[in-house]
Amino acid sequence: MPGIVNGKPVVPKIFMAVLYDPSTGRIAHCHRVLQFDPKEKINKAHVEERAKEMATRHGWDVSKLKTLHVDHSTLKKGARYQVDLKARKVVEMPMQPMPQTASPLRLKR
Repeated sequence: MPGIVNGKPVVPKIFMAVLYDPSTGRIAHCHRVLQFDPKEKINKAHVEERAKEMATRHGWDVSKLKTLHVDHSTLKKGARYQVDLKARKVVEMPMQPMPQTASPLRLKR
């Protein structure tokens, strides 16, 4: 996602944190912060604080969640993840099949 700073194109540095349930590894909230201006100081504490602020706005009790900083470039678009509690890293979860329920809106096969 390129941007423009002082009339020049820049590629932002991306910081990411996930807030997860420490008993299950289930991810409750993901947050990314994009740094377009290299002079702007962004650190892990800022990313974590912002993630917690946004998660609270979405109704999460952040006092019960833990934070993990993640390299966003290692994640696949559309994949589901959870935190491996022993390794403290995100791991991809298998896709769950959609439940097949009877519905008059379904096509007959």
